[in-house]
Amino acid sequence: MARQTRSSSSDSAPMFIHQNILQDPEKEICSFDSAHLSALKSSGIFTEGTVFQSFDREIRSDMVSTEWLCFNAFPFTLCLQFPFPDFITEFFHITKISFSQTMPMLWRVLLILDRIKNAHIPDLSVHDLPLAYRLRCHGSCRFLLYSTSNDPLILRATRNEEECKSKFFFVK
Repeated sequence: MARQTRSSSSDSAPMFIHQNILQDPEKEICSFDSAHLSALKSSGIFTEGTVFQSFDREIRSDMVSTEWLCFNAFPFTLCLQFPFPDFITEFFHITKISFSQTMPMLWRVLLILDRIKNAHIPDLSVHDLPLAYRLRCHGSCRFLLYSTSNDPLILRATRNEEECKSKFFFVK
């Protein structure tokens, strides 16, 4: 049975429900603290009026809420803004995976393909991805795009950052 956690002692605090899908939740305690949130709020990456959940070490990236959406910080290090470009949004709509279930290399591939689409191939679609990549689970229900060829379409996109799993935040 899923366990519920409040983000603070207040009765009006949002409820988060554990999904218990992380392989080692203690290694994935949030390191994206209040200072990181302040920098993110002032960056303009999110639209005005976006509400950020206060930093709470008890909240995990595999938790869900009816009010809050979890984001990894990594896509924003690539200069992405929210809402994401249509190509990237379509990928998440079609695959039904959440932003927090992704590994950094997936974001790199999607961003590069979005730029290629905009600059050179306007007809490129998310439905074309299986020609070069397949979606693959990579521990703790996280996903990456695995090249279907020994000669990958996008070079040097496979590098991942281990600390990315602990850099997340919730917004509404």
